[in-house]
Amino acid sequence: MARDPRHDRVYRIHFAALGWANQVGHSDFKGERLAEILVDKNGVIPDAPNVSRAIRKAKEIGLIGQESKAACLVLPSYMFQKAHVGSRTCSVHNLSRAA
Repeated sequence: MARDPRHDRVYRIHFAALGWANQVGHSDFKGERLAEILVDKNGVIPDAPNVSRAIRKAKEIGLIGQESKAACLVLPSYMFQKAHVGSRTCSVHNLSRAA
């Protein structure tokens, strides 16, 4: 759903956070990867200001955590938990948790 341009970009941000999240709710995107996921129906990759606006709006309406940025979307722990699936680290936020 994150890749589906029929959805509003702000919800696609939330879907990307869910779909790529590790055990601690961090979705660590490298470089322009998030923008590439958010490509529109014409194949145009959104520029950084458009991605930032969508992230800001997703934060405002509570779809992602306030510490989120294009490099790593974060889901609040009250919203997201995984039972031993994915890593427990985030290089963007310098987070490392023991299993």
